[in-house]
Amino acid sequence: MMETAMGTGRSGGRRRPPAILCTLLSLALSGAVRAGEGDRETQKLRERLTEREDETRVEEPFSVDVLGRALTLRGQFETVLDYADHIPLGAVPDHYGRLTFDAEVELEAFYSFGRPLSIFVQARLVMEEDLLDSSTPDPKSDYFARRGEMWVASEKVAGLPLTLEGGRLNFEDDRRWWWDEDLDAARATVDIGDFELSLAVAEELFTTRTDRGYVDPDYENVLRILFEGSWDFHEDHAVQLFGLYHDDHSGRHHVDDVVLLEREDPSDADLVWIGVRATGAFDFGTYGGLAYWFDLAGVSGRDRVHASEPISHEEAVIEEIVKQKVIGWGFDVGVTYALPVFLEPRLTLGYARGSGDARPRDRVDRGFRQTGIHANESAFGGVQSFKSYGRLLEPELSNLGILTAGIGCSLFDNSSLDLVFHDYRLARTAGGLGDGRLELETDGRHREVGQAFDLTLSIEEWTRVEFEVALSVFRAGEALRPDDGKWVVGGFVAVRIAF
Repeated sequence: MMETAMGTGRSGGRRRPPAILCTLLSLALSGAVRAGEGDRETQKLRERLTEREDETRVEEPFSVDVLGRALTLRGQFETVLDYADHIPLGAVPDHYGRLTFDAEVELEAFYSFGRPLSIFVQARLVMEEDLLDSSTPDPKSDYFARRGEMWVASEKVAGLPLTLEGGRLNFEDDRRWWWDEDLDAARATVDIGDFELSLAVAEELFTTRTDRGYVDPDYENVLRILFEGSWDFHEDHAVQLFGLYHDDHSGRHHVDDVVLLEREDPSDADLVWIGVRATGAFDFGTYGGLAYWFDLAGVSGRDRVHASEPISHEEAVIEEIVKQKVIGWGFDVGVTYALPVFLEPRLTLGYARGSGDARPRDRVDRGFRQTGIHANESAFGGVQSFKSYGRLLEPELSNLGILTAGIGCSLFDNSSLDLVFHDYRLARTAGGLGDGRLELETDGRHREVGQAFDLTLSIEEWTRVEFEVALSVFRAGEALRPDDGKWVVGGFVAVRIAF
């Protein structure tokens, strides 16, 4: 089956453990004494339940005997140096460069009684530092611990093809187009032959970082119900169905309310996403292979948008509240063709588009928006995933058409080099851009946002060490007048070491 990564609800008043968690623990513990699985079964369970895309893991982690069973301990150290040149594009006034250095130590422990009960705990120690704080408007220098995945899981519950999980769970689809996030959640998964169904309920229970005493405003009091179903209808071919219900029941602000900037929540939305995906690959033997993907999604619901104005470095005042209906659509389609010759060259061509809003003042937002827990990452046949819509802009697929063309090749035994081009055009000139890494303000008259190139080198020749280097450039288009023709440059270096 295709790997799925699919939550706990929270009611008002005192928080209580969700019923599904209590059921999970009771079923798991009742079968623990019958679990006579050996180290090999524990290893298979650990790999099946904890392996994640693009994370470095040692094949034989350190383990100690606890009550006759192996407690497995392992981790990863990652350092990232990231630069982006922020120049005025459109009406954005600031010009500065941002060079950040991030270091993270990830520690995790896995303990299993066999299929009836497995326990996983993950924590991260993080350092974030702005190295050019003299030119950066909001320099950061943070040191904190962050909770990662922390869950209990039970497979083959009551002898059924059912897996129950509860805690802080990982949600990750193959293309990260729908979700790529850890959430406080409960999940049930049914796996029968070529069919797999997952249903999850998620809501953040408390902060994820030791330097913050609050839940991130984008996640606070947001109930999510996530559904994912897959059918491997033929070898190397599958279709999937996705669904997400998003209910933001956080406190309502009013005009003239004063809010803290770090706690500001610009939107309270009640939305539903429904979508389908088709993926697969054709093997043409000596003529190579062709992989394809197709994503289609629609979103509808209602939103309450807050417009605010800063009144100090810490506070803002709510100036306007707009209630609007939301209805939009988006799709992403593409192919990658690989040749079985020296360096295994690959060619990728794709196009993605989100519906735009031609009449932004009519209280109906027809622009597509993604789930907010997405990442938009693909590998295009390489060994490491990267931002599939561009590393510098990193745009949300909203009121935007993105043409992507890439060439790549394999290096050594397990490394790859990719050059990817993106052309960005507005779907509707009247609407602006969605969320992204760079602040861009369009002129409302032209469609061409610009073009970008990403060059990515990924080296994974060793079992414990990975290197990733990327260089990105973006050229502003006519929609960013009077700054069309300007270039933005960025770079990225990462080293990951498993232990």
